[in-house]
Amino acid sequence: MDPNMIPNPYGQYQNGSPVPYQRQPLRPQKPIGFAVTALILGIVSLPGICCCVNLVTAPLAIIFGIIALVQKQRGTGMSITGIITAALSLIAALICGIAFAELIPYAEDITADYERIIVEADEIFPEYEETGELPDFLTKYLEEPYAGWLAKYDIDFYDIMDVWLIEYKNGTFGLQSSEDSDRFSYGDSYNNHYDFDYGGNGII
Repeated sequence: MDPNMIPNPYGQYQNGSPVPYQRQPLRPQKPIGFAVTALILGIVSLPGICCCVNLVTAPLAIIFGIIALVQKQRGTGMSITGIITAALSLIAALICGIAFAELIPYAEDITADYERIIVEADEIFPEYEETGELPDFLTKYLEEPYAGWLAKYDIDFYDIMDVWLIEYKNGTFGLQSSEDSDRFSYGDSYNNHYDFDYGGNGII
């Protein structure tokens, strides 16, 4: 064998002459931004169901995830995860929407009553714990349509009050504690929107 043709690890031979080793250029990395965005938006969509944020974040997550898959970007797993979590949040929102559809006409009254409970929590819950009786403005939830809707889930309004009572004792009712209740500023602004007959007749 011609010694000039002995291969060496540093180069190849062409016509008996060594050819300097040339390093192969690195392939450019494909972007990953859309995949990461889809994942983040998809994850945010799940807890966002409670405040309907997912109605914005979920479609965006699906769009970004599909773009990343079509462009064959890196992070395929993240894209798929983002799409799946976003889709699940939309399905859950749809189920909740169907479940609460019957109460939509009463949403304003329910919100007003809940806000009043927050304002008067220090009066309502100690009295409820002692007597087991509801304030007059809440007794309507023992009647139709509220009672029928709650019965579908095998609960009544007393069950809800019991849960709220526990939250009140733990300082978590209404997502606030007694120390930061002033942040809600219900004192003036709330009463400007709703006038109450505190004799027990509810909203005037």
